[in-house]
Amino acid sequence: MFKPKDYAFQIETTVKAVFKCGEYELVSIYDSRFIEQQPFVSMAFVLGNFYNRAGSRHKAEIDEFFHKNSLIMNKSISEIGEENMENIIQDFKNIVSTV
Repeated sequence: MFKPKDYAFQIETTVKAVFKCGEYELVSIYDSRFIEQQPFVSMAFVLGNFYNRAGSRHKAEIDEFFHKNSLIMNKSISEIGEENMENIIQDFKNIVSTV
């Protein structure tokens, strides 16, 4: 059964780890309820934080991530769907772990 909140929680956990933020910090960009409706805002926030420090290879990975998902960036997790979200989350985590 597809549970959008589970995918939002995975993104939330990453945002909190990267920014070491607590409840109500970062204007709730890390909050799973917000992420469930706008997942790419939070992912862009994290990847943008790395972008200026990244080497050319990592910048290319980040650019490719957004290019590949450009048509669904304004959609909620429910609209994106389970299979796509699994792939997006995996790509996102791979980039974060290698930068």
